[in-house]
Amino acid sequence: MRDVRSVSRVLGALPPVLGALTAVLLFLPGLVLGAPAAQAAQVQQSVRTDAAVSPSLAISISGMTPRYATQNSTITLTGALANRTGSAVSGIIVQAQTSPVLFSGRSAMTSFTDTGSYSTQLEAAGSSDVTGTVPNGATVRWSVSFPARYFYDQFGVFPIQVEATTANEAYTAAARTFSVYWAAGATSEPTPLQTAWVWPLVDTPQQGACGQTLATSALAGSVAAGGRLSTLLDEGSTWDQADHLTWDIDPALLSDVSVMTRPYSTQGNADCSGRFRQNASTAAKQWLTKLGTATAGQSAFLTPYANVDVAALSQAGLDGSLRSAYQLGNAIAGQELPNTFGSNGTSSGAGSVLRAAWPAGGQADAGVLTSLANDGGISTVILNSGELPSSTPGSDALARTTSGIGTSMSVLLADSGVTSLLGSASATATEAGQFAFTQDFLAQTAMITAEAPYATGSLLIAPPTDWDPAPAEAEALLSMTKNTPWLHSVGVSTLSAEAAKLPSKPLPAKQVSRDELSATYLDRVKEVANNVSVFTDLLYQPAPAQVSSLEEAVAATESSAWRGTGSAGGWLAMTHLSDYLTDSENKVQIIASNKILLAGNSGETPVSVRNNLGVPVQVKVTASTPADSQIRVGNFPALLVVQAKKTNTVRMPLHAASIGTTTVQLKLVTQNGAPLAWTAKPLSVEVTRVGRFLLTVIGGALGILILTSVYRLRRKRLARARQGGTADETAEAGGAG
Repeated sequence: MRDVRSVSRVLGALPPVLGALTAVLLFLPGLVLGAPAAQAAQVQQSVRTDAAVSPSLAISISGMTPRYATQNSTITLTGALANRTGSAVSGIIVQAQTSPVLFSGRSAMTSFTDTGSYSTQLEAAGSSDVTGTVPNGATVRWSVSFPARYFYDQFGVFPIQVEATTANEAYTAAARTFSVYWAAGATSEPTPLQTAWVWPLVDTPQQGACGQTLATSALAGSVAAGGRLSTLLDEGSTWDQADHLTWDIDPALLSDVSVMTRPYSTQGNADCSGRFRQNASTAAKQWLTKLGTATAGQSAFLTPYANVDVAALSQAGLDGSLRSAYQLGNAIAGQELPNTFGSNGTSSGAGSVLRAAWPAGGQADAGVLTSLANDGGISTVILNSGELPSSTPGSDALARTTSGIGTSMSVLLADSGVTSLLGSASATATEAGQFAFTQDFLAQTAMITAEAPYATGSLLIAPPTDWDPAPAEAEALLSMTKNTPWLHSVGVSTLSAEAAKLPSKPLPAKQVSRDELSATYLDRVKEVANNVSVFTDLLYQPAPAQVSSLEEAVAATESSAWRGTGSAGGWLAMTHLSDYLTDSENKVQIIASNKILLAGNSGETPVSVRNNLGVPVQVKVTASTPADSQIRVGNFPALLVVQAKKTNTVRMPLHAASIGTTTVQLKLVTQNGAPLAWTAKPLSVEVTRVGRFLLTVIGGALGILILTSVYRLRRKRLARARQGGTADETAEAGGAG
């Protein structure tokens, strides 16, 4: 080992210079780099050369065996070397370097991967020659090994750097990663961390008010083989029992996938036209079936429907929306996964249902926790580490607080560094990128343990809800959790029970994230939610599924998916819902004349309501007149039930005190008096009194006619009498008079 270190000292003058150049060139465009733990670094022949065309070598690390070393381990690193120098090169040497000095903390690890800086000089550990000449543009494999015991003798995380140098030292490249050493059989081994996984199945909500319709076709690809949700379900179901995973499931996702199990549509306009018809998805059916099997009997909890932004809703005073989202979610989970969540989603089927919540962004204040406890019955909340100090030294994931309604709440603090690392996963990562990502995860968990090696510690691993790892990445992380000696897998319920025993600590009274749904946005949500309430009131005996669909569409506009950069999607969903309501209400219309003549003191006019919706409605016709109007509208049966595509009519009585013209405003309102949009209609009523005048004229004319007839008959009788008519004839003529 002394000889190896001597060689390192001879080469020691070179790495600082190369490290500085490497730090600059890491940012050159056009290079395929891995995750932070082992990014392929490059040193150019001249830093003054244009970055896009500068000649270089590029080296990456794509494997290490074993992943963590013990005393008798030989560490073997493998990777790829690309020649981008513009000409063939030969005599390339790959040199591994490490240090017997372990990292002091995770910040030092980050500094090493970002800049190459380390507290001590790295020492040469092993080398190998790249055989033959490497043509320009070619990529070759390399391998280098060294015995772990030459450098490491205690549990911890150590630096590794691999450098490739051409024979003339004109070109050099470097890559970095971590080595974890486990001192197996040591007198006092570290106490394993109690490690719990939250496994999220959450997606962007897809449904609006149009039945059997999804906003996009993205979900079909996600549940298909190789898709994001397919990967999470496949890997989660493989390791859920071994790692005691706790499933975090959004009921909106269950509903959206369920839509695809039957013929459905995508996209379309607010009036539900212009949609694209889709066949039932076999992948969706298989995904739901597999999820039901995987989660039955396992630990799980539900987000509120559409994973609504609980912090924003609470702080905006929309606790009713939060309560509704939980009720909707429970009902849907009971329908889709009864063996996991029970028939109503709130009690256990065969599994362990947790009353847990994971607020968006991992942040919450005291008011938010009170809303969760009061509106969702939540007793365990998952927050970012640092949101609340741990109640017991060493138990860095555990704390407890008390809600505003006096209930105890277990607080589980997800490690923010690990969450951030998991967020860097990519389904399209290169082999080197996948190795870097998983080795960094292994090293971070070891570093957390090493910071307090003999304390009874805990670690909560909570990936971002939109987590998208490659299958190999997810499999590697879960395998490490199960098979790594410094980690001990437990369920979230175990940590929650331990946290419940701790002293209570208060959360900040007020804490608002800049990513939350804005006040302006939520004001508009309130308006749309009120419009949904009016439209629901318009419907006559609506089916529960129809009411639920409208409530789900509102909840979808409140989703935490619309936080930050996703806000445009939220505005679009809200606009579609608002336009749908307006279009639907416009299909219920007043049919009446624009003007009527009232030929007397009173009369009636028919007012009809046409319902062009596909469902029956109940609506009231109301009429109003100006304050100084001489027209009074009489009582009439204003509430009408109008069947789908039908018309119904009422006869509205009118009474006039004098002649003249008055405008009567006709409106349609719901049974509770809420006005419908765009249904007002002015009716001009002209009072003429022509009717009374005509009766007088007709009466006078009839009187004259009668008098004239009597006079003529009398004259006729008198004439016959003078002509000597008989008494009988005179009688037949009407008498002598």
